[in-house]
Amino acid sequence: MYYELQPLRIQAGWKIEYNNFTEYDVDIHGLNDVFELNEDLLQLYNEKANLIIDLGWYPSHDINGKYLLLLVKDYKWDCPLEQITSKSKKKIIACIEKWVCHDFFAKYSDR
Repeated sequence: MYYELQPLRIQAGWKIEYNNFTEYDVDIHGLNDVFELNEDLLQLYNEKANLIIDLGWYPSHDINGKYLLLLVKDYKWDCPLEQITSKSKKKIIACIEKWVCHDFFAKYSDR
């Protein structure tokens, strides 16, 4: 089955590095298309703030896995500024849309 990309409200200043984050939801669509769940779902980059938002599903293609959402500065993957793990797609979408808001990430821009 083909799934459209997940609609997201992304504010200006963020560049999409890659986007494989589809409307597939394991709670709705079941187990048939778990290949949609992989480690490279979405990556956004804000050059001015040198921030990366990275989303993946771990372990890949495993129905028992979870989303992992990271906010990273200066490519310091080992010490993310923010980190969320969840099976809830709604929670992940809400976090992404919050994190791309200047009012939220401004606190990390000056570091």
